[in-house]
Amino acid sequence: MATVSRLIEILKDTAKRLKSGATYRWTHQGRCNCGHLAQTITGLSPDDIHQIALTGEGEWRDHAQTFCESSGLAVDDLITQLLNAGLTIEDLGHLEWLSDPKVLRWVPTTQLPLDYKRRTDVVAYFETWAKVLAAEEELRRNPAANVELNGRQYVRRFRAETALDENPVSGRAA
Repeated sequence: MATVSRLIEILKDTAKRLKSGATYRWTHQGRCNCGHLAQTITGLSPDDIHQIALTGEGEWRDHAQTFCESSGLAVDDLITQLLNAGLTIEDLGHLEWLSDPKVLRWVPTTQLPLDYKRRTDVVAYFETWAKVLAAEEELRRNPAANVELNGRQYVRRFRAETALDENPVSGRAA
């Protein structure tokens, strides 16, 4: 499993490549949002990624939902590489539509709403995602840090797995 800092670099490198004019086409599974990230992670060409993606049914969100590490399908082997780079199945599902709430919450309001088919919006999503990961990492290292993200103080969101009763010391769920 890759480190968070490595995933941050992958996201930044992908955004930089898109900014510099790499061919972008949302309808091509090697040149779309996930396809570009797969290029950065695997070093494969867009056409190779597209051909691999066609070994499974549907789009990237579908591939993520039906992922099976032991299937032997080339698309599942590719997804395994993406997961080993630090992505999650949920990340892949959100990436196709630029829909992860933890990222969208921090995209500059001047760029909202994002259009998942527009290169500049994909770049903004990747850059913001990298900043969110960096902010979370900084707060893990230093919980008292004052971290800003796109001009606002970053506040980490968390979700309790189970609600505790009124006496949290008991450790029992309500």
